[in-house]
Amino acid sequence: MQLQSPSGNIYSEEQAITLLVSLVATDPNSEKKWRGFYNSLTSIQLEEEWDQHWQSFERGHSMPPEGR
Repeated sequence: MQLQSPSGNIYSEEQAITLLVSLVATDPNSEKKWRGFYNSLTSIQLEEEWDQHWQSFERGHSMPPEGR
């Protein structure tokens, strides 16, 4: 599965999870928790999470840095 950002960048499922974790994790323990959560999702659920994150940034937040 591949996911696309609004800027057109294409991410593999693993890359998408890494990017999502970098946006929400605040410390190493939090990173483990979020990585476990995202890895437990089905492809459809991960795509929904992905879309929700981008939509929240498009609604008034600056766009998150891509490619960390």
